[in-house]
Amino acid sequence: MMRFVLAPFALALVVGCAGGTADPGGDAPPTPTTTSTVPTVPTTPGSSPTGDPPNVPSTPGTSDPNPGTPPEEEPTVPPAELCGTSEVGKPLLRRLSRRELVRSLEDVFPEVKGAWTATLSADNLSTDGFDNNAAVLVVGKQTADEIATTAASVAKAVTGDGFAAVLPCSQSQADRACATAYLDKYGKRLFRRPLTDDERTRYLELFDQAVSLADFKTGIAYLTRALVQSPHFVYRREVGTPSGTRYRLTPYEIATALSYSFAGTTPSDELLGKADRGELASPEALTAVAKDLLMASGQEVLHRFMDSWLGYSRVASMQKTNVAEFSARRTEMVEETRRFIADVLGKGGGPRELLVATSTTPTTALASFYGFPAPSADFAPVERPAGRGIGILAQGSLLAANASPNSSSPTKRGLLVFERFLCLEPPMVPPNVPDIQEPRPGITTRERYEEQHASGTCASCHKLFDPIGFGFEQFDEVGRYRADENGLAIDTKSHVPLDGGVLFEFTNLEELAQGLAEQPRVHACISHFITEYVFGGAGDCLGETRRPEFVDGTVGFVDYFASLAAEPHFTERALTP
Repeated sequence: MMRFVLAPFALALVVGCAGGTADPGGDAPPTPTTTSTVPTVPTTPGSSPTGDPPNVPSTPGTSDPNPGTPPEEEPTVPPAELCGTSEVGKPLLRRLSRRELVRSLEDVFPEVKGAWTATLSADNLSTDGFDNNAAVLVVGKQTADEIATTAASVAKAVTGDGFAAVLPCSQSQADRACATAYLDKYGKRLFRRPLTDDERTRYLELFDQAVSLADFKTGIAYLTRALVQSPHFVYRREVGTPSGTRYRLTPYEIATALSYSFAGTTPSDELLGKADRGELASPEALTAVAKDLLMASGQEVLHRFMDSWLGYSRVASMQKTNVAEFSARRTEMVEETRRFIADVLGKGGGPRELLVATSTTPTTALASFYGFPAPSADFAPVERPAGRGIGILAQGSLLAANASPNSSSPTKRGLLVFERFLCLEPPMVPPNVPDIQEPRPGITTRERYEEQHASGTCASCHKLFDPIGFGFEQFDEVGRYRADENGLAIDTKSHVPLDGGVLFEFTNLEELAQGLAEQPRVHACISHFITEYVFGGAGDCLGETRRPEFVDGTVGFVDYFASLAAEPHFTERALTP
């Protein structure tokens, strides 16, 4: 049997390259090369082992695993402040995240969904906790190898039992014309644009050489592997072409940005058709498409953002030492929070509604666990009993995720608000910080934390966020309300520190949530996280047009999210030297 070697695969070309600022020059693919191994199938457009992603300057290689989070530029405007005017960022290449790449392949090849395996490691997270930030999506050798293995698995599935469904002409007309039809259909889906004549020629030459050494099916398999590994698939190109004093993104770049930003996957044939016809030009059209994509996907991207922002799904893998039933309830907690958020989004709600909603959505078993009235059905809304918390901050998943295995944690819960709702950055943790003391009889958690954090090296940091966390103390480590702590009175009266003073005081979690809902900086902070997520960390001040409305509560999450499609940055880039 003859053994084929595809000259070092496409992703060798991006080893050591992160998504980032792009050279907005031409988009000519690298010249194909061959290896000395015989027989050899040549590399293809965008597949040179010594080349780079389209329009990315060469950078030094990196070793695997991926090297973590590179330092990020300091924001020019504090994230909890409005900028006034929307700006545009630089041309950018954004590598697909693991989730985006897998979903894209599933949607490009729906006929073989479930018949192939993705061998991709988890992505690095930005300092904001997002896995779609261009600066951290680095391709090292390990990632290149993983994408190559995934591409081979997809190719095997395409030419396996599902071959007739993927390429019907293969059953009756297995020739170059049939391969051309395959290349035109699936090449456009993978590259999210039509292939150029030069690309079509080179890919068909690759097919021809594979067929000359084996058969039609092998030619399609190698064609598939090369397409999937091309940087034109792996990277989202947001570069555009010169237009006056800026670069204007092409209709296909805009369609790609719309689909990944609001549906989390590659553009559909219908959306690419809109790009073909030039129907993605006006801000009104872009906002309408963005909202349609959000609705059609069940607002999946918004839910992904919420979880990345708040981290409530982490509870699903946690253990709690003293509560045996917790392991049976923790996945229900995650779904409860997802349903609660969906209810807020479905009613057009924004940060205020997220913070002060008086209902939640547990299962019957979870309601019993909390001591709540039973819902009419699992995950149906129920009103919280008075004094048992309100809104997202009282969600069991969030409370349990921000607690210790055997006790609540004022520090973790205070930091949640400090970082995620106030957009404040805690000081660097000094070396040799002692662990918090273990719970002991006769002392409450608050007293224990105050005892250890009120003086010495700990005090200067913990005075910034522990006081916020004290407001959560009537909820134990699994998110259940408690009237006392082992018979000891619980003190939840405290304040929110800010800039050496007090932003506001509160007596319990409900008042904390209500106070936060009244603060414009909280709404501005949340909108900062939204624009960071949608634009992949492309810069500050990119989503200002409707940001004041989001801050004053006249625009909710869904409408603000969709409005970002009408921002100048969504269709243009700065013309920088």
